[in-house]
Amino acid sequence: MRINTSIGLSAVALALAMGHAAPVQAGNVTDAGMVCYVDTFRYDIPTPDTCSSWWVPNGAHHTSVAVFSVTGLPAGNYGFVWRDLETNAIVASCANQNACAVPITTDLAGDGVAIVQATVTDLDTGASRQVQATAYYYDGYT
Repeated sequence: MRINTSIGLSAVALALAMGHAAPVQAGNVTDAGMVCYVDTFRYDIPTPDTCSSWWVPNGAHHTSVAVFSVTGLPAGNYGFVWRDLETNAIVASCANQNACAVPITTDLAGDGVAIVQATVTDLDTGASRQVQATAYYYDGYT
């Protein structure tokens, strides 16, 4: 019994010494950000704000997709509106999803750029924030 009491008191003392972390608050969209990658046949790593990839033979197609994802949101109830900033059009296929894929073509076959913005809204509080990222797709063979 004495050992169990000592263990219990030690656990309480440790918990008090460690303090506590601030609770995560739903509706806090201030830390929202965006990552992206250009989908190729290689292992593509999402990077914040700007991403790029290079087309090479047998490494990708000239036309691919740029994948954008909203990051930094605590658990909550969010709405997402995605906009292609090159055309200023809403990307309807991505409505209310935290990720969006848009077509991108290499700079040799097209403009090689995709710029996307997401408006993130906490549906419980109405708090919102806009985030965006730019993807570049270069022809690395010519």
